[in-house]
Amino acid sequence: MSSRGRAIAGILAVTVLVAACGKSGGDTPPANAATAAATVRAFFTALTAGDAKTALGYLEAVPGGDPAGGPLLSAAALGAAYRPSDVQYGTPREQDGLPFVDVTYQAHGQTVQQNVALSADGSHLRTVLVQLAVTGVQGRPVSVNGVKMGNDDLNVAVFPGTYVAAVGGNRLFDGATLTVGPDVGSGGETAAANFEAAKLKASAGAVIQHLVRQQLDACAASTRPKTPGCPFWLDVRSGTVQWSIKKYPPVEPQVTNAGGPAVTFSDNANGKAHWTANYVDQSGKSKFGGGDIAFKLTGGADATPTGIKVSLAVGN
Repeated sequence: MSSRGRAIAGILAVTVLVAACGKSGGDTPPANAATAAATVRAFFTALTAGDAKTALGYLEAVPGGDPAGGPLLSAAALGAAYRPSDVQYGTPREQDGLPFVDVTYQAHGQTVQQNVALSADGSHLRTVLVQLAVTGVQGRPVSVNGVKMGNDDLNVAVFPGTYVAAVGGNRLFDGATLTVGPDVGSGGETAAANFEAAKLKASAGAVIQHLVRQQLDACAASTRPKTPGCPFWLDVRSGTVQWSIKKYPPVEPQVTNAGGPAVTFSDNANGKAHWTANYVDQSGKSKFGGGDIAFKLTGGADATPTGIKVSLAVGN
C-alpha cells in the first residue's frame, strides 16, 4: 500500500473509533428501553387523565415514605386545570447505569423539560415529582389546587403540572393567590410560590389598640401589688392597691416574618399607671402611699377563627 493509502486508512480508523466512543454512555439505549418508554408514557397518560392512583403506582417506593403519597398526590389536587398537557417523550437512554427519558410538557403557560430517571429495570419512575415550596403564609390558612394544607409554610412533593396556592384572609391580613409551574431553570425539579410579606389590614391596628387597652384596664382592676402578665407593679411584700391607668401607651403594630406572633408591638415606658395603697414594704414596715409608675409595653397579636388575640409581655 502506498504511503497515501496508509494515511487514508489511518484517518478512517480514527474516525470509526471516535464514532464508537461517541455512542458509549449517554447516547446508548438501555437494554430495557421499551419498558422504560412504556412506563413513562403510562405515568403521564394517567396524570393527564387525572388518575392519581394509577400514576402513584408507577413511582418507585421510598423507604419510610407514605405509600398514599400525601394530600397533594391525589385526585383532589389533579383538577383538569392543574394537569400537564402536550406531553412529548424523548428516546430512552442510559446514564449512570439507569434508564432516563427526557419528557417535555406544558404547565402554567410554559414549556417544561424534565430528565426522568427510572429504576434499573425501567418499571418505576424515580425522579419525576416536583418539590413545591410555599412561603410567606404567616399563619393564614393555605391551600394548593383546592386542597387545604394547614396554616404553615409548605415544602412538599407534587405531581408535574400547575399549582394554585392560596392563603385565606383573617382579621389581621388579606388573602392572596399565586399560580406557578415547575421552575424551568431547575429542570422542572422544583416550584415556588413565595407570597410577599403580608400588610396589616387598615382596621387591625385600631382593634389591637382597643384590645391592649382592655388588658391594661383588667390589670388596673386588680388590687394586688403585682399581677402576673401585667406590665406595672409595686415591689412590696404585701398590700391592697387601687390602680388606674393615667396614660395609655401608643401601640404601633409591626408585621413579623419570623417565628412567634404574626404581629408585635412595643413601647419604651410611655405608659403610666397611678397607684394608692396600704402596704408592707420589703423591710416589713406598714405604710400608706401613692404615686405614678411609668411602664414599658411589649406584646404580640395573632388572628383567631373569630377575631384577634393580644398577649402582653412584662417589660422591665
